[in-house]
Amino acid sequence: MKHPPVLSCVLGIVLLYSSGPATGQTEAKPSTAAEAAPALEWSPDSGVLQSLESLQRALALKEGEAADLQQQLAAASDDLAREEIRRRLQEVRNAIEEQRRQFDGFAVDVDLSPFTPQAESKFDWQEQVGKLLEPILAEFENATAETRIIGQIRAQLNSVRKRRDLAAEAVHNLEALLARPASSELQARLTNRHAAWKRIWEEADNEFSALDIQLQSRLAARESVLDQTTGYARHFFQTRGLNLLLGIVAFCAVFFGFRLAELAVRKLRRTGSEKKFGSRLTALLFHVFSVLGGLGAMMLVFNLAGDWFLLGIIIIFLFGIGWASVNTLPRQVETIKLMLNIGAVREGEYLVYDGTPYRVDSLGFSAHLNNPRLDGGTRLLPVKFLVGMTSRPVGEAEPWFPCEKGDWVVLDGGQIGRIAGQTPANVLLVAPGSETVTFPVADFLSLHPRNLSGGFRMESTFGVDYRHQAIATTEIPDRMKSSLLEKLPSVVGADNLRDIQVLFQRANASSLDYAVWVDLTGGAARLYPQISGAIQRILVETCNENGWVIPFPQVRIHQG
Repeated sequence: MKHPPVLSCVLGIVLLYSSGPATGQTEAKPSTAAEAAPALEWSPDSGVLQSLESLQRALALKEGEAADLQQQLAAASDDLAREEIRRRLQEVRNAIEEQRRQFDGFAVDVDLSPFTPQAESKFDWQEQVGKLLEPILAEFENATAETRIIGQIRAQLNSVRKRRDLAAEAVHNLEALLARPASSELQARLTNRHAAWKRIWEEADNEFSALDIQLQSRLAARESVLDQTTGYARHFFQTRGLNLLLGIVAFCAVFFGFRLAELAVRKLRRTGSEKKFGSRLTALLFHVFSVLGGLGAMMLVFNLAGDWFLLGIIIIFLFGIGWASVNTLPRQVETIKLMLNIGAVREGEYLVYDGTPYRVDSLGFSAHLNNPRLDGGTRLLPVKFLVGMTSRPVGEAEPWFPCEKGDWVVLDGGQIGRIAGQTPANVLLVAPGSETVTFPVADFLSLHPRNLSGGFRMESTFGVDYRHQAIATTEIPDRMKSSLLEKLPSVVGADNLRDIQVLFQRANASSLDYAVWVDLTGGAARLYPQISGAIQRILVETCNENGWVIPFPQVRIHQG
């Protein structure tokens, strides 16, 4: 019986070790190849000898053919003939070499691959990708086979219809010519061509009818789109459903296994250690390996099951993810730095996001932002949204927003109102008269709101005529301050009045001007529009009571 070379080699090794020297004995080195052979000799059967006889005869024929070609090459005088003989001679020599290897394989009955030089093959990534895509393309080809056949029949129908119509037109034109008088020779030739084109038309018409019947039959037997989809899905899950289920189970087992391990490690850590770099790095690695490990487990299941279709889908998916990540690699690196709290945005710092200031409470896969002065001021967003931004340390006593709900503010331009609500998106301002104005946060902040609820100062300027110059720095400011102290509490409330200052400011072109400062508490903020007018009114009354003249702008005209 003939043994395959590999099996014979394995059997020879087993027999060699089973019949070798006992443990502890010294093995003598063989001096010849015969001494190195196994103790159990191989006894070839008649089948092996018959194969060798056949190979010998084939080798003799090929060697004789090579000798004849060698003689022809020596006798040839034409360069073209010599080149052709050399080509045939090389083919015969290659065949002889292959038959000699076959002869040795049968004769020695051992694996000859270690003695055969292996040609180095270069890695061809296109070929490897083609092998990977082959089972996927075969699956899609199988799924769309009926549709493609119907499409091919329709294409053939269109081609045959065109030929049939042209042939019919040719027959019609020839019949028109035959109806007209002509010579007998011309009539005979036209009759011959008419018969030929009529035969062409009949063949095309018959072919068209056959194709049309075939098309209608396939369309009638064709399932609806829903039935086709359902049938393919049923076939898919019948053939690959178990493999897919096992792959999903393997992915989930590894994925959630890593997540449970992360939770266990997190519980073992001391409170507050999650803010450290090592803890952040460990959490990141657990998340990464949970996904990669799950995908690796799924691919292993598909490989063990021999399902190259599902395995190819996963590999192509991973290739797509990797290719897409190449262009976004710098952004991915910045995202990882943010997650590790070593990026441009740090925990506990001041960050302006969408025009609104926030405190960065925590960074991880998600970023927790908070503004304690805003309704709904807590935001949770993916950390990748913070790539390209920069935070800074919070200043000492730095407010997170210029006002709170219920505060009175005055904006650039003099608009005043009470804050009815403020969110990360909008600020609602109720103006005097109950008019509600909505400002986007960014627009509101650009108007530099002044918060009056914590107290404020009203500044006013008032002037008197130069004729009162003698008492301008002594009597006049004292009486103005006394009048304000006496009459202004009835307007703003005594509890809301903190201080009043009346100071000589400057000698203007036509008046002696005084700076009036009135410090008030936040309780008087709602009266802000009336206070300035009340101050001016009280000062005018004081001038009337004391006979002081209030100047007005004067224009002097000089006649040339």
